Amino acid sequence: MNSTTQHSNFSAPMGRRSFLALAAGMAALAPVALTACGQTQSSSSSSTSTDSSSSYDISGKKLTFVGDNAFAPYRYIEMQSDGSQKTVGLDIAIADEMASRLGFTYDFEPQEFAATLATIQSSDTSFTMAMSSNAERLETFDFTRGYYEPRVGVLTMGDKVEDIDGLKGKSIACTTGTVQNKFVTAVLPDADVHTYDGGDQCLQEVLAGRIDAYVCDGAEGQSMVDANPGLVLGLLDRSETESYVGVYRLMAQKDAPFVSALDSCIADMLQDGTIDSYISKYVGPDFVWGDGGFAAAGTSTVGDSTGE
Repeated sequence: MNSTTQHSNFSAPMGRRSFLALAAGMAALAPVALTACGQTQSSSSSSTSTDSSSSYDISGKKLTFVGDNAFAPYRYIEMQSDGSQKTVGLDIAIADEMASRLGFTYDFEPQEFAATLATIQSSDTSFTMAMSSNAERLETFDFTRGYYEPRVGVLTMGDKVEDIDGLKGKSIACTTGTVQNKFVTAVLPDADVHTYDGGDQCLQEVLAGRIDAYVCDGAEGQSMVDANPGLVLGLLDRSETESYVGVYRLMAQKDAPFVSALDSCIADMLQDGTIDSYISKYVGPDFVWGDGGFAAAGTSTVGDSTGE
């Protein structure tokens, strides 16, 4: 699990998993002035950490992207025609695009979820993606605006579960520390919840019949259904989950100098349709944001002490 993959031209061997997203909506904030991709945004929610990093030149810098590479459709290993392995997915496509536009390079380092958080906290040149922001995380990390709005999925080997009531009385698996884990324990405090280091472990518990349901990211759940006949995926309505599960964001150490450059680049990619094209390719057309994407993404939480 300590192997590192060079992504200057983005080819790779691999390893494991992670998550991202949420803060105030764009409509509730003063208008944001965006400059060219890679320059900082100006917003009433920004603080001195955003201002101090506005002059940071990311071109030529080398970063490290840490996270699970068994987290389809965001990050997963794909076998190449020559027998080699490459990590692909929504997050990789977006990271590659940012690197191309801004002129930096990065290595992808596969790590499980808990290890990812520790690595990001101790490194000012590392980042991860598909993470949700919340008040606890905002004390330690900075986030970009969101780039993807997830849905909560429920994987079972039986009846499809499409609302919270359907989870009552079931044994439930979650990946430790994820927003789905926090969501389940908040809405069903008396539930029989079992936590595991990675989604693949949760999946195996359901397939083996030891656990009734795996509460997961909906797109990840769809990938698991596609690969495992007999598995059933239910998607909870966003009205039941929106108070707990927000948009997915890029996350880095508090005051990491490169975050505002990546945030502005994500803003540009939302506006020009690049991110929706990647969502359609890797997740599916039903998950694209369309015209409302820029507002739904909110603003960067760099230096912002508020959050869900």
